[in-house]
Amino acid sequence: MTRFRFNFVLVATMLAMPASAQRDDVNKLAVMQARGETSLKVGQVQYDMVVAEHANPALEGMTLLRTARETPAGWAARVYSPGGALLMEGTFVDQGLRIPNGEFTFFHTNGKPESKGHFCNGGKVGTWQRWDQRGEPLTDRDYPSACPVDTTGQHCWSSLSCKP
Repeated sequence: MTRFRFNFVLVATMLAMPASAQRDDVNKLAVMQARGETSLKVGQVQYDMVVAEHANPALEGMTLLRTARETPAGWAARVYSPGGALLMEGTFVDQGLRIPNGEFTFFHTNGKPESKGHFCNGGKVGTWQRWDQRGEPLTDRDYPSACPVDTTGQHCWSSLSCKP
């Protein structure tokens, strides 16, 4: 019986970790605002206040939080709303987070997926799945399957301290 309780507590703790890590990430936004900073590095994670470009009009003018950490695949990034909703996750080739590359998911402000697909060298490629705010599927969008030569800076979440 004791082993069962230990395993249950371990599993429950592991399941709660992503949510607590997300809350911890979002708390960094309040820390930066209180300090009057637009950027903060904690361990291997870079936190930046950002503004959305090429984004949902509902996000215009909002100060968002972007987290980034280096991985073997590139720079893994997430963008959160001020209230903590995950708005975007994906990987960038460059440390400046200007060239998206790989699978990306964008979310509606209610947390439901908005679109999911691949970037290659900064441009959308292949089929992108899309959903409305209720989570109902919309018509997929098809993009060329070939990787663009260079679209640097066309798709980015720019830092408040550095405009593209």
